[in-house]
Amino acid sequence: MHVFVADIHIRPGMRDDSHRLVSWLRDIQERASHIYILGDLFDYWYTGVEPRVQDILKALESPRISVLTGNRDFLMKNITMHSIHFIPDEEHQIELFGKRILLAHGHTLTDNDRGFRILHRYGWPVLRVLDRRMPAGIKDRLARFLVKSSLSIRPPHAGINEDIAQIRGVETVICGHLHRAFMSTGLIVLPAFFDTGQWLAWDKNGPRLEGL
Repeated sequence: MHVFVADIHIRPGMRDDSHRLVSWLRDIQERASHIYILGDLFDYWYTGVEPRVQDILKALESPRISVLTGNRDFLMKNITMHSIHFIPDEEHQIELFGKRILLAHGHTLTDNDRGFRILHRYGWPVLRVLDRRMPAGIKDRLARFLVKSSLSIRPPHAGINEDIAQIRGVETVICGHLHRAFMSTGLIVLPAFFDTGQWLAWDKNGPRLEGL
């Protein structure tokens, strides 16, 4: 069984968030052959926050866990932790039970999201540089500001074309980002684990949502 989860939104320093995820990872690894975390594992991230989330980083140290970053935690790629398997691209293709599957967080797939696309193209490279140079306190305030402003940057009507699998040349796309569940043959949008405690399990019988 392969497991896919998105939008966990761990808030650094919040022990309940950390305990919930670490407990879930420990339990699900007893059943899963591989676990894919599809973005926004953290509600915000910057280099220097690592000491506040050591229990989570330790729990991710498994060859059966792959982490794809999202629009909230994309700066995780600035850290050097070779024991955690980061998927290097924002969209990543795998083969699962004979099907070509595209994995993404979802921010690269949305329609009607011009404001975020501008930020993604021009703002993210600047933030990556600043993350390596700014004091932790300033980075923390900046991260919190960006989280609060994200709803105004990403309109609530943003969606993903149901034909996105055909557009990307695969059979199914699995992503999160929208914080609302959707399942069809070609597109599976995961509900936010932070809100629902749900994830996607896919075995020889096909995909299905499971929950805490």
